[in-house]
Amino acid sequence: MGKTALRVLYLSNAFPPGVSGRFPSVAAAAHATETRMAQALAKHVTLSTVGLLPARVWGQLEPRDDSLGLEHRLLLWNRDPALWHQWRSWRQLRRFYLDEVQRNGMPDIVLVRNLQHVFNHFVKWLRKQHPRPAIVLVLADSGLGQPVSLSRRLRYYFKPMQVLEEQAALWYDACLGFGLESQRHFKPRGVPWLWMPSAFNFYYEPPPSTVRDGPIRFGYFGGLTQSIGVLSLVHAFLASGVPGPLRLCGFGGLTETLKKLAAEHPNLQFDGLLPRQSDCLPWAQQVDVLVNPRVPLRGQDNSFPSKIFEFAMTGKAILSTRACGVDQVLLDEGIYADAGNLEPSLCQKFREVSATDRAELQRRGAAIRQRIIKEYNWDQQARRMVEFFQSIIKCCPAKS
Repeated sequence: MGKTALRVLYLSNAFPPGVSGRFPSVAAAAHATETRMAQALAKHVTLSTVGLLPARVWGQLEPRDDSLGLEHRLLLWNRDPALWHQWRSWRQLRRFYLDEVQRNGMPDIVLVRNLQHVFNHFVKWLRKQHPRPAIVLVLADSGLGQPVSLSRRLRYYFKPMQVLEEQAALWYDACLGFGLESQRHFKPRGVPWLWMPSAFNFYYEPPPSTVRDGPIRFGYFGGLTQSIGVLSLVHAFLASGVPGPLRLCGFGGLTETLKKLAAEHPNLQFDGLLPRQSDCLPWAQQVDVLVNPRVPLRGQDNSFPSKIFEFAMTGKAILSTRACGVDQVLLDEGIYADAGNLEPSLCQKFREVSATDRAELQRRGAAIRQRIIKEYNWDQQARRMVEFFQSIIKCCPAKS
């Protein structure tokens, strides 16, 4: 697929050049994903981006450097005083849109990243325009689906410029959901929805493995919180009694706990926080199997564990739960534990995998890596997005 005639206006969160490199812990995850998605999409459509930037970036735009980022047509600020800047930003965005339409004509698609107050207010206004473009939501790590307390509902009722996500979601013509479960907010209403669980951000060519014998080695890198099952992973490993080691690296609230456990158990090694996120991939060459203990959380409808793609690029076998649609990405080459009975299931899987021939694990890892490279690169995802946009325009034309 070459470049189409589609024109897309993307309301984004990605940092502009000169900012991403200064905030590596943020840029290496959500902002790198968002930027690479936009850059891939720009190969197939005429893309303009508007950036809504957080307060911590204020005053950090110069000097520019070569860090990853988007050259936004308009920069908006999400900073204090919140109400003033939200109102000012949506006015700027409205004016920018009207000027763009006057100069270049109406875009075919307005693509909106998550249900943020400024963007929601703009979408509410845009829906009243005749004609108007199709409005597509990119839903990634938003709060849609999480329980909302009565007190919060009352607060939002009296707050200008703010609306609950469950209400704002009704204003969009279609949705690109990173999380498999997000379809429940759209498909029952007949709203077009496409699952697009991100893609790999870091290409890596693993070296040939030189290990032929010895016990199977396990590893994990990523966030260190119990909400994603990390402590359950460690407890299950220690209870399994397998001869090989478990190595961990990352950062989070369990850091001190893991340091203490590693000091007490010789086959548990904690390597702390690596200098760069991309360092995790060569670090993983010290193990045979990477473990993703992700559990489904109530309200976490809108995310996919992006570390699955990084795990895959290492060429290692992957032991994971099926949560968030991981099994639909790894297919039969993945090794699966039961998220509903996590610790006992992981314990049993550690024993089973430890008894598996290393060559079989290497075959699984290589097959997963090739599948990810072929099916879950950003160019392939951008093609899926363009096909989705074209189907929306064909079936749900802009209002006139």
